[in-house]
Amino acid sequence: MEKRWSVLDALRHSRHDWLNKIQLIKGNLALNKVERVHEIIAEIVREMQHESKLTNLNARRFAEWLLTYNWEAHHVVVSYEVLGENRDLSAYDEALVVWCNAFLQQLEQQADASLENHLDVSIEIEDGSVRLFFDYRGTIKDGGVLMEWLNSHPPKAPVRCGEAAIHKEELTVLLYITNE
Repeated sequence: MEKRWSVLDALRHSRHDWLNKIQLIKGNLALNKVERVHEIIAEIVREMQHESKLTNLNARRFAEWLLTYNWEAHHVVVSYEVLGENRDLSAYDEALVVWCNAFLQQLEQQADASLENHLDVSIEIEDGSVRLFFDYRGTIKDGGVLMEWLNSHPPKAPVRCGEAAIHKEELTVLLYITNE
């Protein structure tokens, strides 16, 4: 289903990402754009806070999948945030990985590789409920195919698709984690 990264692969990709961030800071310092440096550092801190929250959800495979998705060439770039209180999602780990991986495969098939395509995933935990909100900006070749796939997801599964809206260059999907 998804690639399993070795520790050395993970360290190599992480080092590459951090070197890119440091070079961005150095470049802005060289241009004397101190305010921009502060913005970049704030963005890095925010990313690390969301990464920490993601790993604390105890959904190891799902966290690994999200953290490493952009390490391979894809038509869609994925970013994420975790909002709300901490919760143990270990019971839903496999279902989350399976659903999200299948969804991204469908989305990748509909995305135009020559244009910029971005998917923001918000994991919202509030009052004991868990929702994942997918907000896509980019090309969609055939929204009907995506809607058909979304409608085919079993309504009583622990990971259940809720509302979805698909337009020519945007898509939003709400995914619920249920105890049913």
